[in-house]
Amino acid sequence: MYKIIVVIILLLSMKHVQAQDPQFSHLYAMPLHMGPSFAGATGGTRAAINGRNQWTAVKQEYNTVSIMLDHYFYGTRNGAGIVLLRDQAGAGKLVNSTIQAQYAYSININKFIALRPGIQMSFAHRTIDYSKIVFGDQLDFIENRPNTIEPSLINSKKYIDFGASLLGMYNNVWFGGTLDHLVTPNQSLKNETSEVPLRLHIYSGARFKVQTTFNKKRKRENVYVMLHYNQQENFKQALYGSYWEHNNTIFGFWYRGMPYAKAYNNYINSDALVYMLGFKYYGLQFLYSYDFTLSKLTANTAGSHEITITWNWSSASEKLQKSKMKVVPCPMQENSRSRQHNQHNM
Repeated sequence: MYKIIVVIILLLSMKHVQAQDPQFSHLYAMPLHMGPSFAGATGGTRAAINGRNQWTAVKQEYNTVSIMLDHYFYGTRNGAGIVLLRDQAGAGKLVNSTIQAQYAYSININKFIALRPGIQMSFAHRTIDYSKIVFGDQLDFIENRPNTIEPSLINSKKYIDFGASLLGMYNNVWFGGTLDHLVTPNQSLKNETSEVPLRLHIYSGARFKVQTTFNKKRKRENVYVMLHYNQQENFKQALYGSYWEHNNTIFGFWYRGMPYAKAYNNYINSDALVYMLGFKYYGLQFLYSYDFTLSKLTANTAGSHEITITWNWSSASEKLQKSKMKVVPCPMQENSRSRQHNQHNM
């Protein structure tokens, strides 16, 4: 019975459901996934690697690995980035491999306001291992049939895609949006039409300074409040969270869900609580998070784990002053020197 249920779900998903992109909890540790406007947004050079293990209690869980590299070119106001992503799902080893080339340009409206439009081009390769899948016509009460007669199966699909974004900054506030999959390419592995839906990102955040007292010593620290909204066809999701930056340690707490939105078959849109802990050592940053599932799948998933390691090459403060570039006021975006520069100009 279990195999029959798996087959039904698989066939329905292949014929009628359009796949969504993978989601990340470390949005600002891997910001190029949000939009190309973040390419070169640190004012220097940055490299990062991310690994996410979704639903660890599920035998055939979802695993995503991504690498990003971006750089800001002084004197030109140009930023460029590249993203490599590999997303593997389920027993059929459905794998989506993507490479993205990104470009952003910095525009200073005045000393308080800056804009960063960006564009990206993606090349995607989608593959599946049908030998790992059991189809309905292979199920028989008398004998197990090794092969399927399911017609028009394709092992791989390649396509090109495009996206665009706009990021704005005003003092200690940032806001922006991204439209991805602008050409809605066909990703079907069955010689049918299965378009990748247009995806919308909306994101914003703000930095606040607070006074803390520890061992009778007062210190000004940073608290960040952020919002991210994601919509892809009928799928809608929001992520609300905050970071507290204490010395070289970052504590984060996020909530993923939209409980106020319309429920589907009495399922409330409440996905997970995300707990984060990060450490910074000069230009090196390490961030770990655990997603505690809140939905009815709680007892069957064991949550999700995500790790990101980032390295920022700090830029000289005089170069930042010369370029007059405004850096996103987020703990995952600022290196130590750019933070000092921004604070000096507040």
